[in-house]
Amino acid sequence: MGRKHLKIKTLHGYKIEQLQNKVNETNSEYTRSFLLAVIMSYNGLHTNDIMKALGKSRPAITRYINSWNESPKNIIDQRGGNIPSDLTDEIVDNIKDIVTTKKPSDFNYQQSTWTCALIAQYVEDNYGKKFSREWIRKLLKKLGFSYKRGLFKPTKADPEMQKQFKKNGNFFGYI
Repeated sequence: MGRKHLKIKTLHGYKIEQLQNKVNETNSEYTRSFLLAVIMSYNGLHTNDIMKALGKSRPAITRYINSWNESPKNIIDQRGGNIPSDLTDEIVDNIKDIVTTKKPSDFNYQQSTWTCALIAQYVEDNYGKKFSREWIRKLLKKLGFSYKRGLFKPTKADPEMQKQFKKNGNFFGYI
């Protein structure tokens, strides 16, 4: 027994020409594919043909048709990523500045180097806006920053004490 045939139950008061005009007017790839799947299905094309024409998977076509049958408002992309960011240019410039010229200790943080979590905490403390570590990491990458391992540098020591240590090292067989 096969799957039940997907059908467009109603056009919700639209005409095919109106839907085609919406396809031509939209900038959203999601909305364009959604409406084309609805039009093709309404015109009697099989799901396999719609999949090939649009380059979409069967679940995507099924979701488009079922969503359309629920409400025509579903043509708007609700998957996320289309939400404008709360991040302003001022915050971005400030992040660039603190990462390149300031230390966390300048802001009374206990760490000695900036991390994504610490920058997120800094933004929340100063601007009241919460961002995830991953989001901050992606922002830093877009700004051209990358992770670098610190270069090991010996601590500053008294040259006289170093000579004394070397003398003692020979005595104990270390050098």
